[in-house]
Amino acid sequence: MSPARKRLFLALKVAVAVVVIGAVAWHFYGLFTKDEVKTPLTLRVEYLIPAGLLYLACHTLWGTFWWQLLRGQGVSVGWLAGVRAYFVSQWGKYVPGKALVILLRVGLLKGKVASPTVVVVTGLYETLTNMAAGAVLGACLLPLWVSRLDGIDDGLRQVVPYSVVGLAFVPVVLLLLNKVARRVAAKYRRPDAPPIPVPSVWLLARGMAQAFVGWGLLGLSAWLVVCGLSADPPPLTPESFVLFLSAVCVSYVIGFAFLPSPGGVGPRELVFQALLAAALGGGQAAAVAVVLRVVWTLAEAVAAVGLYFTPINTPPSPPTPLPQGERGAGVEVPA
Repeated sequence: MSPARKRLFLALKVAVAVVVIGAVAWHFYGLFTKDEVKTPLTLRVEYLIPAGLLYLACHTLWGTFWWQLLRGQGVSVGWLAGVRAYFVSQWGKYVPGKALVILLRVGLLKGKVASPTVVVVTGLYETLTNMAAGAVLGACLLPLWVSRLDGIDDGLRQVVPYSVVGLAFVPVVLLLLNKVARRVAAKYRRPDAPPIPVPSVWLLARGMAQAFVGWGLLGLSAWLVVCGLSADPPPLTPESFVLFLSAVCVSYVIGFAFLPSPGGVGPRELVFQALLAAALGGGQAAAVAVVLRVVWTLAEAVAAVGLYFTPINTPPSPPTPLPQGERGAGVEVPA
């Protein structure tokens, strides 16, 4: 692609992002001005701070999985350096297309025996594994919540209990993930490049288990934000947890899939508000969606800045050999 076409393509992506964010902002403005909030909104910091910490705990798990993928390919990098690169690179998702995330990781790990090929491919596996776990949870849990709403067809209610069968497709998702990542990596591999690292299915399964835990933490974070905006905080019950977890999973994955939107801003909030509107009311659900974004972004900013300026003077420790079943098919690639 010529430089002129690249600039045009970037301009189009930015224009689409601006239009989408503007349309969603106008939608939320309409909800707020109509005063559809069921209960008066408050601002209780004692709930919002733990909500931010849970968000950081989730991404620490996800960043740790990426570090495990690097170590599985023989990359000699310490845990703190890996998690630091993960958190700082997250700011790249606010550039339309989200490709800057991987480029930042490549730059932050330069000189740590991590070739760009390894960083790109492991980053691809990490991202797709986490999003696949969220999609599976959303597909399984959302029908369970929808079935409790008024006006749902009885035929749908009979099908809803079988939604958990979706968990049986996790192995299939892992195999498809492996194939997709291989094909995408092969597409960008230079003819003279070394073999592309391929993590094992067992390592991906462990990462998906960590991703499930991370999504659960995000669901709890969303509930805390609701408590932080309500004078009468709702209790945490299995039913409410399913609601917030499914709303977070579905909205987050849709926001990720909408590549022109930086960081999923707009589509994520719109979907999240729509899923919570039946339980909270349109205005309050919109407020929760906006404040949730603010809390998570502030927490991410504090963590990224703190880690970026954290000196890492100790040399990286040698990689811990993985069991034979967890080793990938790739080889260590010199920097």
